[in-house]
Amino acid sequence: MLRTLRDRLLKRQASLRSAEIFDSYVARLPRLQNAVDAIGGWSCAFPPECGVSAGEIEAFDDSRIRWAIDCFGSLAGRSVLELAPGEAGHSFLLESAGAHVEAIEPSRADFIRCLVAKEVMRLQRTRFWLGDMEAFLRETNKRYDLVVACDALRRFADPLAATALLARRADALFIHTPIAPAAGNTLPRRDDLIETLRDAGFSKIREAKSGPAAALSIFARK
Repeated sequence: MLRTLRDRLLKRQASLRSAEIFDSYVARLPRLQNAVDAIGGWSCAFPPECGVSAGEIEAFDDSRIRWAIDCFGSLAGRSVLELAPGEAGHSFLLESAGAHVEAIEPSRADFIRCLVAKEVMRLQRTRFWLGDMEAFLRETNKRYDLVVACDALRRFADPLAATALLARRADALFIHTPIAPAAGNTLPRRDDLIETLRDAGFSKIREAKSGPAAALSIFARK
């Protein structure tokens, strides 16, 4: 009982701290940097022409996403489901290629960063949703032209089962994920992931030639 009371107190204190941050006012001229500074913990760097300072990772020019777009072909007018968009760098690349993007982000903090990035990058055809990815994949009947799951499978308890769920939503998938060298790991093994894709009807499977050995980039099409 004491532990329960303590947990409730800690949760309330965290909630109050969060409320204090967002209930405060900014005494500076309106500018995009104010929005970026409103939430800390940024990992990605915005393009220099945006004139704002955030993180350091170049997610807004990620070669993995450019490779996936090259594999798919023209995205003009196509629908894309993106899982775990993080800070919207990949969303920007997909929209820039002409896609209409729906992005599901389970992290509250990253969801807010996506909304800030949407304003900074002036995204017009991207919609961000805050919620559980697996619940969405199980409940929705909507289909897309392409599903992008970059570093998203590790968010699922069963990455292979998640891959099978992704296969229901589109005839083309891009997956980038850390992989396990052997069975008995929470990460998927390369061969198991490819077998899951083939069982789901994906007959055309391409692997990126570059990248770390402990990770795998796959583009698959039915």
